[in-house]
Amino acid sequence: MSRFLKSTLFKSLAATGGAVGATVIYLDFIKQPTEHQYAKSYKPLMTSLDAPPSRSELLKKVQNTANFDVLVVGGGATGTGTALDAASRGLNVCLLEKKDFASGTSSKSTKMAHGGVRYLEKAIFQLSKDQLDLVIEALNERGNMLRTAPHLCSVLPIMIPVYKWWQVPYFFIGCKMYDWFAGYQNLRSSTIFSKETTSALAPMLDSSNLKAACVYHDGSFNDARMNSSLAITAINHGATVLNYVEVKQLIKENGKLVGVLAKDRETGDEFVVKATATVNATGPWADKLLEMDQDPQGLPPKTEQSPKMIVPSSGVHVVLPEYYGPSTLGLLDPSTSDGRVMFFLPWQGKVLAGTTDNALKKVPENPVPTEEEIKDILNELQKYLVFPVHREDVLSAWSGIRPLARDPSKLPKGKDAGSTQGLVRSHLITKSDSGLVTISGGKWTTYREMAQETVDTLVKNFDFGKKVGPCKTNEIVLIGGEDFSKNFSARLIHEYKIPLKLAEHLSHNYGSRASLILELYAESDYNKLPVTLAASGTFTPSEESASAGNNLSYQSFDEPFTIAELKYSIKYEYARTPLDFLARRTRLAFLNAREALGAVDGVVEIMKRELGWDDETTKKLTAEAVDYISHMGISSEKFDVSDFVIQ
Repeated sequence: MSRFLKSTLFKSLAATGGAVGATVIYLDFIKQPTEHQYAKSYKPLMTSLDAPPSRSELLKKVQNTANFDVLVVGGGATGTGTALDAASRGLNVCLLEKKDFASGTSSKSTKMAHGGVRYLEKAIFQLSKDQLDLVIEALNERGNMLRTAPHLCSVLPIMIPVYKWWQVPYFFIGCKMYDWFAGYQNLRSSTIFSKETTSALAPMLDSSNLKAACVYHDGSFNDARMNSSLAITAINHGATVLNYVEVKQLIKENGKLVGVLAKDRETGDEFVVKATATVNATGPWADKLLEMDQDPQGLPPKTEQSPKMIVPSSGVHVVLPEYYGPSTLGLLDPSTSDGRVMFFLPWQGKVLAGTTDNALKKVPENPVPTEEEIKDILNELQKYLVFPVHREDVLSAWSGIRPLARDPSKLPKGKDAGSTQGLVRSHLITKSDSGLVTISGGKWTTYREMAQETVDTLVKNFDFGKKVGPCKTNEIVLIGGEDFSKNFSARLIHEYKIPLKLAEHLSHNYGSRASLILELYAESDYNKLPVTLAASGTFTPSEESASAGNNLSYQSFDEPFTIAELKYSIKYEYARTPLDFLARRTRLAFLNAREALGAVDGVVEIMKRELGWDDETTKKLTAEAVDYISHMGISSEKFDVSDFVIQ
C-alpha cells in the first residue's frame, strides 16, 4: 500500500473516531436527558368513561325519529358491520336485533380470520379465478381485522403434520403461495419443521410416522366479542342499535317498503320504525324476511316455508382441555376421512376442534350438536394424538348454521331447498321490487367488505337527500383497540396488582377498556369474586356476604370471570340476560358449559338486582339459560344436568 493511501486511511479513521467520540460525549454529558421514547407512546390507562345511551334512551330515540335513512334488520357480524359503515358515512341508522348481538351464527364460527387455504387448493386444481378472488379478498380483510381490532385478533401459526415425504413439497408450496397472495399483508413467512422440532412443540402428537410439518400463519379472534364491539362502535358513530326488538311486519306504501312494525321483547310494546332503505341482514333467517316481503301486507306466512335464498348446513365445534393441543400452535387436518378440512386450535386457554358440515332442510332457531357429530370430531382428533380421546373430556360443544347463499331467481321451479343450483361462492346482495336489500352468504372474515358493498348498493339505489361520504371502516378502530399494545396485560398487572391470568383475559377481550373493569374490580372485595361462585354451594352472592376477611376470589375457580366484568357488561355492553353475559360478552358457556351452568344462579341474582327484574322475568330467564347451556355438549357420564332443571 502506498504512503499516500496509508495517510488517507489513517486520516479517515481518525476523523470517524473523533466524530463518534464527540457524538457520545454530546449525548451522554451535554444533551439534556429526555423521557424515554416508549414512555411517550403510552397514554394513561382509561379509568372512567361515560356509559353509552341506555336501552330506554335508544328506544325513545327510535320512537321519536320520523324517518331513518337506513334500517338494518339483524345484529350479527354483517348487520352490525353495515350499521357502522352507514353511520360512519353520515347516514342516520337504526339496527334491530330480535335476540342478542351474535346470538346466531356469528358467535359459533371457527374463530379464524383467514383467507381459506382450502379455497386456494380448489382455485389451483380447478383453475378457478372466482375461488382465487375469494382467497385474495379474504386475505385482505384478514389484515383489516388484525389492524382495526388488535385486542381481539392475533396471529396464529398453524401446523400441517405431514406423514408422507412427497407431501412435504406439496404442502410447503401451497403455504408459500398463500403467503404470496397475501402480498404486503402477509403475516409471517411459512416454514417447515423437522420431526424433532414438531414433537418438541407438540408432544401430544403421535409422531411414529411423522416426516415433518408445514407451518403457515392466519388470524384467530373472539367472534362474539367482535360482534358486540361492532354494535357499540356503531352507537358511538351515531347509530341507534337495539337488541331484543323483533320485526313483526313490513310496512309498505304503494308496494314500496317504507318501514317495519317492531316489538320490544322485554316490555311487549309495539312501535313503527320508518326508513328510506331497509337491509335484511338476518343471516340464515334471511328467507323469513323475504317471505314477509312477498306478502302484500308484509306479514309472515302462516306455515313454515323451505328456504329459497339460503342453503343451510350445520357446523359443529367442540372445546377440550388445554392439554389436547399446543398453546401457541394450531393444527390443520387437510383431509378428513370424508374429505373435509378440520382445525384444532388454541382458543381462550382451551383447544377448539371442528368443524362438521351437514346439510339441512330447515333452519332451526337454536341448533344443537348431536352425539354423532361430536364423536366424529373426536375420532378425527384421535388420529393425531398419543393418548386416548374421551367423550367426557368435552367441555362444551355447539352447532352453528352456515348460511350459503343462492340467487333465488336462478332456482328452477319445483326445486327444493337441497338444490345447489344458483349457489354463489361468496356473498350475494339482492334488491326486491319493494326495495328490500338483502345481504347473505359470505363469512366472518369478509364482514367489512360485505357491509361496504351493501352500503354502496344503498347509496346507488336510494335518495337520502344528502351527500353520503366514502367508506371509512378500514380505518375505524373498534372500541378497546384504541391505544392497545401487545404488552397491555403487563401494564394492568403493574397498575392493579392482579394475577397474570386475569390480566391476559381482560386485555385480550376488552383491550384498552380492561382498566374500566379493573376500576370496578378494585371498588370492593365483592366485585373481585368469580361469577362461578354459585358453584361452590357455600353461600349466595350478595353485597353483604363479601368482606375483607373473605378469602374467596376468582383464583378459587377455573375461569377468570368476575362480578366486576358482569357489572361492566350490563353498564357498557347492553347485556340483558344471563346468556348475553355467559355465552357472548364472556365465552364461559363456550369454554366450559359445566362451569357456566354453575354460574347461572349467581349471575341471575346480580342481574336481577342491577336491572330490576321481577320474579316472573327472573324465573323465565334462568330457565332459558339452563336449557341453552345444558344442550352445549355436556357429557351425561360426567355431569348431571338435571341438578339445574328449574322446578
